[in-house]
Amino acid sequence: MRPERVIDAALEATVVGGFSSIGYAVRSRLNDWDHDLDLTGQRILLTGGTSGIGLAAAREMTAAGAKVVITGRDESRLRSAATKIAAAGPRPITLAADSADLEAVAGMFQRATDSHGGLDVLVNNAGALTHTYTRTPQGFEQTYAVHVLAPFLLTRLSIPVVGTSGKVITVSSGGMYTQKLDPAAVEMNAADYDGVNSYAKAKRAQVVLNEAWARHYPRGPMFAAMHPGWADTPGVQDSLPGFRRLTAPILRTAEQGADTMVWLAASEVDSGRFWLDRRARSTVRLPWTRYSDAAVEDLFEQVQAQTDPYVP
Repeated sequence: MRPERVIDAALEATVVGGFSSIGYAVRSRLNDWDHDLDLTGQRILLTGGTSGIGLAAAREMTAAGAKVVITGRDESRLRSAATKIAAAGPRPITLAADSADLEAVAGMFQRATDSHGGLDVLVNNAGALTHTYTRTPQGFEQTYAVHVLAPFLLTRLSIPVVGTSGKVITVSSGGMYTQKLDPAAVEMNAADYDGVNSYAKAKRAQVVLNEAWARHYPRGPMFAAMHPGWADTPGVQDSLPGFRRLTAPILRTAEQGADTMVWLAASEVDSGRFWLDRRARSTVRLPWTRYSDAAVEDLFEQVQAQTDPYVP
């Protein structure tokens, strides 16, 4: 085995080494990464682009030549983000939409594709870890709606638009490694709701649905899920302050967390894989979190039925 692969595997095995800024710093030097990625003319819809790794990715994609549409819930934050992104290239189109509202998500997608006359890359990035149980306008638990239903709906809508040469990228989290797949329990109820567990369950669902999409569409588009490692973002600061205090010295920058997302948008890779630091990773670390193809298909059918009413 090549020395860089041995070092990469050792970092991955330690978790802290692999997920932290240490892993990014070592891997980016070992593999001599190309930082001059080319996205010239690519039309990209990136949800949740007002802060953190979403904002960093949108800025890098713009600098690489992409035509970017970003979404967010707050108009003022969208304007602020657009100004920051415009420093790297053309000002992005901004669309206000709440990812918890599936009707709003469907309408936003139509406006996004109309704005550029089509779409080449969809990046499902919007998300949040919330500690309070909340129901959406359509009656779903909010974390489940934002992280599972909305990305699934956007993916459904994007497939005929991006075509077989397009790309669908979903931003997950390393937290998903702690959760097994149970289709009936991905959406938590009010009685047993826990924000951290709900978030991790939804992130596990994103990863397995990414695999399912690739099986359902073997000729394309390319489907990829990734996680950013441990990055110092507003979401971490607000939702996991204790974790941030403990790990502050080794947290990644937003730009480091966004790197694989941007690289995937500019690269041709095997569909259905899960990525960190530009390398495909295992989706299972703990034996009891292994899952079957049948369970994945059960979840796929469940989410497909739940999003059916919002597909034009």
